[in-house]
Amino acid sequence: MDKPNHLVIVPCHAIWKGRQKLDQNEWYLAEFQLEGNDHLCFIDHIQQAVHQIKRDTRAHLIISGGETKKVAGPIAEATSYYQLLQEIVNNDQQILAKVDIEVFARDSFENVLFSLCRFYELFQIYPDKITIIGFEFKRNRFVHLHLMKALGVAQNDIEFIGNEPKPQGTAKKIASYLQDLEASEQKHAWQLFVKDWYGIGQTLRDKKRKRNPFNRRHNYISTNPLIAEFLKEISDDYNSTKTNEEISSLLKEAPWGIKPATQTFQPPTLNPYIEE
Repeated sequence: MDKPNHLVIVPCHAIWKGRQKLDQNEWYLAEFQLEGNDHLCFIDHIQQAVHQIKRDTRAHLIISGGETKKVAGPIAEATSYYQLLQEIVNNDQQILAKVDIEVFARDSFENVLFSLCRFYELFQIYPDKITIIGFEFKRNRFVHLHLMKALGVAQNDIEFIGNEPKPQGTAKKIASYLQDLEASEQKHAWQLFVKDWYGIGQTLRDKKRKRNPFNRRHNYISTNPLIAEFLKEISDDYNSTKTNEEISSLLKEAPWGIKPATQTFQPPTLNPYIEE
């Protein structure tokens, strides 16, 4: 059988407690995740991912998310999602054989990069295609900033499958909620990663440290030798003085056959109602 060549990524956003999946109280949710019933979206992300790996014989799912919440104890987001997936597929071993977890990511860029690293650990190759399943309002961040801009992946090799939170209320209230959501995405994510592609500046680095209460460290530098210099440059233990473009050049011979320093990047048209 041919090795997998299609990486399906589900970035995690919370930790499931392992009981009633439809009940908000059975998830460790942040305050901002309550109004939109975000936990229902998380369940849908898993279901969509299962559909992808069932329809493509060479697809492999990696669920990515670390031990981000002290109140939950040393339990990775990805571990809890995997347990939920087991329940959803009734412990179908054929499906579970096409699923693995990545337990060190602390933000969306690490979700992507570390999933690539985990894929290589498993199969000793990097994928030809990447599918990300997540929130629609994060599409531009994942596709245009992380994959195309920072890692140089060609747009034709990327698929994004998105859904939206589903708050209750009038149409006007829901529209206001979604506009606030997009404004928050612009302010707290897009604008930061536009300036700091690899999340190594003070603001994004501090966010990652807060999401690592158990001080976990990955070993991807050792297990991914073809991109080891790049991984060292952006690691927590190294205060890089290189520009985004200089760091990007470390991937010019990246094993996925891309040249991010030369790939043309056209940022998407953003919502005109959102101030940049």
